[in-house]
Amino acid sequence: MMFQSKLDRAMAWLKEKNKEQSGPYEKGTEEFYDENQLDHYDPRAEWLAEENEKMELEKGDILAIIISAFLVFSPIILFLILILILVMKL
Repeated sequence: MMFQSKLDRAMAWLKEKNKEQSGPYEKGTEEFYDENQLDHYDPRAEWLAEENEKMELEKGDILAIIISAFLVFSPIILFLILILILVMKL
């Protein structure tokens, strides 16, 4: 490989950096961790809980979804129909 030494050096640096950040004080979660509490706030668990909830749609959402799908797919369908008509004439 052309830049193998640079790649190896970067990977070694990354492994060293990751060793320093191990434990409950990993980057991104340190502001949620409180030593006075027994458990810490887990944003991933909250995100998974929100993901499992059923999404509630408002009154006009279904119509908006149908109209947007029509606007996206109608040019493609028209183009395919045009190709089909041109092929049938040959």
